[in-house]
Amino acid sequence: MVPLSWALRAAGHELIVASTEGLMPAIRDAGLPGVVLGQERPDVMRQMTGYYFDWLASLPGPATVEDVRELGPHAVAMYRAMAEATIDDTLQFARTWRPDLVVYDPTTFVGPLTAAAVNVPAARHIWGMDYTSVTRESEPEALGELCSRMGIAPMDTLGTVTVDPCPPSLQTELEVTRLPMRYVPYNGPGVLQPWYLDTATRPRIVLLASSITGLCGETDTAGLFGAVLRGLAGLNVEVLAIASGRAHAILEPLPANVRVIDPTPLHLLLPTCDLVIHQGGGGTAMTSLSYGVPQLLLPMSVDHVWNARRLTRSGAGRWLSAESVTAEAIRDQVERLLDNRGHRDHARRLQAEMAAQPSAAQVVDSLERLVAERGVG
Repeated sequence: MVPLSWALRAAGHELIVASTEGLMPAIRDAGLPGVVLGQERPDVMRQMTGYYFDWLASLPGPATVEDVRELGPHAVAMYRAMAEATIDDTLQFARTWRPDLVVYDPTTFVGPLTAAAVNVPAARHIWGMDYTSVTRESEPEALGELCSRMGIAPMDTLGTVTVDPCPPSLQTELEVTRLPMRYVPYNGPGVLQPWYLDTATRPRIVLLASSITGLCGETDTAGLFGAVLRGLAGLNVEVLAIASGRAHAILEPLPANVRVIDPTPLHLLLPTCDLVIHQGGGGTAMTSLSYGVPQLLLPMSVDHVWNARRLTRSGAGRWLSAESVTAEAIRDQVERLLDNRGHRDHARRLQAEMAAQPSAAQVVDSLERLVAERGVG
């Protein structure tokens, strides 16, 4: 959401990012003003490990959309808990600050709830392939009690419009009013090291874990990383493995062709890279596509599997479920991706689609018209 936030500020609009205390450092690093809402942060770790990961472990294979739909309202229990923890403060703030528009992450239900309560347009800002639309059918039931408590009618979590940075050919066919927007990577602040731009003498591969894996614990992350690194050992490639400082020791001893680097904004590395190996998170997938780099996805959670399947169908990548990762399987998939020029061509086709999308500044113009049409502002 940072590029659109910058564009709104550059156009002269007032903007404030509302969240819990835990996200304030990231908001400040992005150069944006924030406000802390919700004094009691829900225990996301407990919910994830006590229900979600146990559910994943109980499945016979990678989780599917059908598995999620069978969960019903339970599929969005964590997001509902976050809304319940912040809605009172958010409503009080909105009635004082009086926004003309609410822009929200699709898992942040407090966004459309607040917009409905103060009667302003709501812009749903997705981060890539629209996985969150899968749970839409169960969200009215999940949020029914909260809507009743707020005194508002059941509302559509899709909001008024959807800001969509995904290449059109990769996106779902959900019937929603979309505002296409050119994807601009934002991976946090960082410092570019001159060697990042050195011309590689052999294929360069970036390996990184997702934030969801971090919730499982560094040991689990290192176990997956270790299998991948064993598969890459001996190949004529250069590997840049992004890992936290504490994980470095767990990964040792390292193959000779591997360099472990501290967490680094991915877009600083990609101009000289030939392949990205990751677990299927939307941010990594989209950032890699914006540089036309093929991907090998190793999904664990449902949204990762969703992304992996769609990306593989596009031709821009391949995937292995995290449970089936072995050194031999990794070696085979990497060789296929590097030897087949078609994967790079498909990735670059999607890159061109991204580049042809309207800029964030043009999306701001559309949002201004939306507000004007609604008679607010």
